[in-house]
Amino acid sequence: MGMEHAEVHVIGGGLGGLAAAALVARAGRRVVVHEQRGRLGGRATTDDRQGFRFNQGPHALYVGGEASAVLRDLGVALRGVKPPVRGVRMLRGGELHIAPGGVASLLRTRLLGSRDKFDLARLLTTLPRARAAEFADLTVSEWVDQCTDRPRVGALLQAIIRLATYTNAPNDLSAEVAIHQLQLALGEGVLYLDGGWQYLVDALADVVVGAGGRICPSDAAHEVPDGRAVIVAVGSPAQAAAVTGHPYPVGIATEASVLDLALDRPPVNPFVIGVDEPLYLSDHGRAAGMCPDGRASVSVAHYLAPGDVPDRDRIRAFAQRSEIVADRVLDERYLHRMTTVSSIATASTGGLAGRAAVRVPDRPGVFVVGDWVGDRGHLADAVLASARTAASAAVTHVSQTGSVR
Repeated sequence: MGMEHAEVHVIGGGLGGLAAAALVARAGRRVVVHEQRGRLGGRATTDDRQGFRFNQGPHALYVGGEASAVLRDLGVALRGVKPPVRGVRMLRGGELHIAPGGVASLLRTRLLGSRDKFDLARLLTTLPRARAAEFADLTVSEWVDQCTDRPRVGALLQAIIRLATYTNAPNDLSAEVAIHQLQLALGEGVLYLDGGWQYLVDALADVVVGAGGRICPSDAAHEVPDGRAVIVAVGSPAQAAAVTGHPYPVGIATEASVLDLALDRPPVNPFVIGVDEPLYLSDHGRAAGMCPDGRASVSVAHYLAPGDVPDRDRIRAFAQRSEIVADRVLDERYLHRMTTVSSIATASTGGLAGRAAVRVPDRPGVFVVGDWVGDRGHLADAVLASARTAASAAVTHVSQTGSVR
């Protein structure tokens, strides 16, 4: 298939672009993917360092989320392991505590007082039934203040929200997002994918090609190509604006600083959440193919608030307080500043309903995909949910306007 005969052009070969292209190709339409970086995957790539595989920061797939549903529809098997339930620790004031993940651990932990424990138990009982959309106009901070007047419970809730949303912007992020992510976490939970997120990239690319689509690495598309339909999946609102010409608001991006550690043995504490500082540690090497047998690969993330300055020594100190012994570290990789969400759904814009639509205004047949697009999902769930909507709209548009001959 020559590019001039493509019915749908997809700009961007990350997860969103590949998923959209796969859905278009599976619908029987001719599609070509343009990716200028020469490597597919975007923020979903996985790097190999002497047998230790590291994602672009700690990645987890929500089993009950939008992304999992799209991937299953495309025939992409989801293989991986869930993070540990037992042995989770929370770090406060430099001291490790048992995380209250169930009745037994809630009773045993010294992280909370007796009244705090009762309040947390009440919250965990009511949270699954909460209607997240009803809290779209509240910030995370406002919602937490409504939920509890116990400072320790509020701090713990904020820590879990940072982890579930990959976001440290409690005065901006819509509580709708936080509640929905907590419900997913408390429901079917998350998977650390075998082989890392590169597995998803490769699997989606195989679906595209297997269904007759074409992928063009190193092929730059800086403006909308001449085609029946175009799907723009280039990352941030600013990047989409540069391609489409539509002035998307930049919004609030959130970032993290990450230290990946290759260890000579599994850590004593495989999962540690900071309560009074926005850091967390997890053993992502638990998934198959992520490190040599008997070894471990641990990611330590500092979720940056707007205006925060990354501090590698602070991350290393958190790892040490989590009982990572320095002489057990075989190698490390530092990501000084990486984007976790291109533009968060804020309370001031009405939560998920206030995000950009998939259809580009005043550009018939042009659609956008990203973690800042559409009214469903957060993180990869938003990316693949918008990819599904964009692919369906592109196929419909091509059907209505006729095919390229």
